[in-house]
Amino acid sequence: MSNWLENIICACCSKEKIIHIEEFDKDPLGWTHDVGYHPFGDFSMAAVYANSIVETHSQFDVGKNAFFVGIYDGFSGDYTSTFILANLFKNLVWHIQRNGDNMSEDILRQVVAEIEESVMNGIRDAYEQCPELGIVGSSCLICILWEERLYIANLGDSRAVMGSSEIPFNRFLVQQLVRDHNACNEDIRIELMNLHPDDPNIVTYNFDAWRVKGIREVSRGIGHAYWKREPFTINSSNQVPESERVPSPFTRPLLSAEPEIHSRRIRESNKFIIFGSGGLWKFLTNEEAAKIVENNPREGIAKRLVMIALEIAAGRRNTSYNELREIPQGHGVSRGPSVSVKGTRKEYHDDITVIVVFLDKMPNRNQTVMPPEFISFKAFSMMEASDFRYLNQRSES
Repeated sequence: MSNWLENIICACCSKEKIIHIEEFDKDPLGWTHDVGYHPFGDFSMAAVYANSIVETHSQFDVGKNAFFVGIYDGFSGDYTSTFILANLFKNLVWHIQRNGDNMSEDILRQVVAEIEESVMNGIRDAYEQCPELGIVGSSCLICILWEERLYIANLGDSRAVMGSSEIPFNRFLVQQLVRDHNACNEDIRIELMNLHPDDPNIVTYNFDAWRVKGIREVSRGIGHAYWKREPFTINSSNQVPESERVPSPFTRPLLSAEPEIHSRRIRESNKFIIFGSGGLWKFLTNEEAAKIVENNPREGIAKRLVMIALEIAAGRRNTSYNELREIPQGHGVSRGPSVSVKGTRKEYHDDITVIVVFLDKMPNRNQTVMPPEFISFKAFSMMEASDFRYLNQRSES
């Protein structure tokens, strides 16, 4: 770790504050909900975008004895991420209700599969008028806490990182709850090579990163029709932008929509979970992010993580965050690595979204003040009623 980065991390983990998080409120591309409440503790949200079109969407829904987290990191447009935001949680609630208000890993897997199919159908129906929809896709990280059990599903390079204080030695432990599907990870490269043994170029190092066919960093996601389904693969060859075009013909799907799923019972030692889009983890390790959360005030903690990532992004190009704020947003949507983003925010960072959820057995506030029920918080949007209101959740005894 370079000295300047170490200084930023250490300062943010100590009482000496050199990061003034209120500066983030001046960022024209930023958004924050500094602190909110759910039945098991507090939460904090923040986001910043890089292009003129907001491609990454996120939500935090509060239920009576539950919460839901979703981060949908779009690529090459916002069609897929916007569709997921509008439909996935609603579909999940319907399945829970149909299952007698019970939750399972199978339900999570089914919901993801149905969203993938709906997205593909929408792309197919609009394809003649808008062929570029064939390359639009999104990562998808979702989590629901239901009856004190966490259920998490992930496709793409977002992460869920838990911080725990383990007894009897009170050690602080950091655990990534589900894999992120980025070709920069050796296990993902091995997985791709095993799936495509006859393709020596299934993953190549290009533009300073390992990429599927030298183009995409992620190996799983929703949408990406051109990369997955033969009709789009064949029909899109002349309509896909050159930066997105796979250099050699293919008929087997190059990307997957199979989610990685994990469930676990919440324990008293579990303190918080950091949910972050791929843009955050380009600048912070799991341990660095968890240490910042552990050692700083809860209010604005998501904003603090985003701002530290932006400070690091600016520092890597010998500028400051104050100067970074003045740089214009990128044009249109994100494209392949060969497309120049010079002179825009996209040159410095991707869209970054962070949601930090604290897990308190006894919430750190006046117990007569109950958290609001059935509220949905969405980045860059107003609060609204949550679909949790349609469920008959059992009260804790």
